[in-house]
Amino acid sequence: MSRNHSFEVHTLELGPYDTLTDLHRELSNHTSTFANIVFERENEVVVSISHSIVVINGKLFVSAVTTTDVCTDS
Repeated sequence: MSRNHSFEVHTLELGPYDTLTDLHRELSNHTSTFANIVFERENEVVVSISHSIVVINGKLFVSAVTTTDVCTDS
């Protein structure tokens, strides 16, 4: 029994933040909420979340990339 797959990639940009604690709290909140909503509404499963943090003029910014597995079976 094979299952066909395709993947969707979603990007989330957050910031600016003053502390890494604030950034991490918001990043965790937004990515976990996204994972729950995409599963409930689209029946897609998050298979990967990666992020990068940059500092611009003393402020922290984050870019998160979330990949979901989309079943393509008929």
